[in-house]
Amino acid sequence: MHDSCPVDETDLSLVHALQIRPRIAWARLARVLEVDASTLTRRWARLERDGLAWFSTYPVAGPGWTGHDWHAGAFVEVECLAGARDAVMARLARRRAVWNIDATSGRRELMLTVLAPSILALDEEVAADIATLPGVRATRTHFFRRIIREAASWRLDSLSPAQQRALGPGDARTRQPLGTRDLELLRLLGPDARLPATAVAARLGCSVSTASRAIRRLLANEHVSVRCEVAHHAAGWQVAATLWLDVAQRELTSVATAISRLPEIRLCVTVGSAANLVVQVWLHRMEDLDGFEEHLAAGFPGTRVIDRWITPRFGKRLGHVLRPDGRRTGFVPFVAPADG
Repeated sequence: MHDSCPVDETDLSLVHALQIRPRIAWARLARVLEVDASTLTRRWARLERDGLAWFSTYPVAGPGWTGHDWHAGAFVEVECLAGARDAVMARLARRRAVWNIDATSGRRELMLTVLAPSILALDEEVAADIATLPGVRATRTHFFRRIIREAASWRLDSLSPAQQRALGPGDARTRQPLGTRDLELLRLLGPDARLPATAVAARLGCSVSTASRAIRRLLANEHVSVRCEVAHHAAGWQVAATLWLDVAQRELTSVATAISRLPEIRLCVTVGSAANLVVQVWLHRMEDLDGFEEHLAAGFPGTRVIDRWITPRFGKRLGHVLRPDGRRTGFVPFVAPADG
């Protein structure tokens, strides 16, 4: 850190706890962390204010998905004209369909995560709205086949096992279609899973008790995920890498499932490309990538790394616009307003 607001071990423990139980009461969390509730409240307010930690609440597709606009996803490589990368990132950040923007190494300047209602709609988004932006030279699209793991399950690992158990179990997960009211609530909670029920009630025009039940029901839905995110550089993760793997098709499901359980993994997805499996990892140091790849080679013989990209900077993560140092500066909703 280079300023007066460092992320210390208590901050990391706080974020880890909120990754597990996003809406846990401060008083209960105070007992687990053995830190005064008012201190935790002030710390979280500072982390949010300084862009060091934040929430993302977002829809996820899956079996029985009958939600809104996310039936197809892809990684989209973007090549930029010389000197145009930052301007292109700023333009892309305003697009609702562009959920993530990674500045990467290699022949492309950017890698986007794009979601759309269908493969055809996603192709149109890329061809008409991304490839035509000033400063864009070329694009390449790699469609998702199946998401094995996404970063909602990634943890800081700052709490002891006993502390994690003390947080208690969350609500039992259900799988229900997302209705119009659910999507409006999802829009409200998108940048802040801890938004008070009183604020939700005022926005939705209902009672506080009704809002509380709706929030609890939505966050227990398997079609909704919540992340408590952290500015990775400030928290000690200096390296983000994307590995493109070639796995024998008969072993793809078993290998992908096993790799997805590794603690370094932020994302594991099968794709329709020269590679058939893509994993994204966060590491503390560049040299840690050697050890990680050696582990893959030893544990999964026959799995070949086709390409590897380093991401020195994230421009956007799940709708949150980020500074070069990884701090949050704003939010672009991915759920459209109810009126369109």
